[in-house]
Amino acid sequence: MNKLKYLPILIYKEYLQILKDKSVFILCFALPLLLVLIYGSAIRMEIKPVSVCIVTQEQNSLTDRIVKEFLLSDYFVTQNTPDFIKANEMFKDEHFKVLIHIRGGKKKDISPGIEIEVYLNGVESQLASISLNYINQTIKSAFTKAGLSTSGYSVNIRNMFNEANESVWFLMSGHYVSILTLLCMFLGSFVISREWDRKTIETLCATNASATEIVLSKIIVYYVLTVFSIFILLVTGQWLYKTPISGSIILSFVSLFVYAFEMLCFGIFLSAKIKSQFNCAQIAVVIGFLPAVMLSGLIFDLRAVTPIISFIGHILPPTYQVKAMRILFLSGGQSLYIMFNILLQFTIAVILIALTVRQVKKDCK
Repeated sequence: MNKLKYLPILIYKEYLQILKDKSVFILCFALPLLLVLIYGSAIRMEIKPVSVCIVTQEQNSLTDRIVKEFLLSDYFVTQNTPDFIKANEMFKDEHFKVLIHIRGGKKKDISPGIEIEVYLNGVESQLASISLNYINQTIKSAFTKAGLSTSGYSVNIRNMFNEANESVWFLMSGHYVSILTLLCMFLGSFVISREWDRKTIETLCATNASATEIVLSKIIVYYVLTVFSIFILLVTGQWLYKTPISGSIILSFVSLFVYAFEMLCFGIFLSAKIKSQFNCAQIAVVIGFLPAVMLSGLIFDLRAVTPIISFIGHILPPTYQVKAMRILFLSGGQSLYIMFNILLQFTIAVILIALTVRQVKKDCK
């Protein structure tokens, strides 16, 4: 028993230390709660409702029945048009996820001799497969209600923007974003907090350098390292997985450079605000990497989650960057959205720099 006589004293010491270090409570109580909410609310494979456009160039009772069946279904948000060219242009601009073209048949003739072409947004290969199941069931239901055999029609499926139906193409274009988020936030989160942990912040503040110069010097040095990391990331990823780049290669690099700059600034802001490398590393994972994976639409479609989770996802920068990368790599086009995303990410980065300078200036007084 003499060997354990100091145990109560050490337990009390740990208790007092925990009271001083509030990050333990975050790990034990806040983090499990947050992860349960994220996993329970954000990890959904359903994609209801699916936005669909149906092109019917010939109107008859059967095509009307098919359109009506889609309109009445809770799984779809449906619009109907006779103009295939216009519908195809809107499909390429992602105004809807599925384009259904009903061809053949005669006016006022219920003959089921029709051909149905289904164009799926193959950028999201797994979700496209789930959508196809909904579509097949709805078409079969329309034929059944019309008293016709489901063998009287043919369906041709095309995965647009990802003809090979490679899930790695869909995932890697978004995973570049999650990897950069983790890398840049971790890299930035140690920059100023290291000065506090090493007790060198006072020496730095005692120089004649302004807070702006201190912050910018750290951003510039670490951003140069980040640029090299982006080249390594893209060269390795493209060499191993052969992900196509349908859009502009220059815009792809510019978009990634600006996003990496923003995430680095975010990490440095956390570093200046929290002043502890250990706590910064924890928070970088919780508010950086996890939302980039779980709440950005990278894996789980934001149309399937609860409204509050969808709202949170749509105010996070990674959500817009993931969509931009999928456009640039798989579908191309939508230059206005790409430019909007670059401007948005750069604006947020400038705001973060201003907040960091303000914090450093306050701490150096």
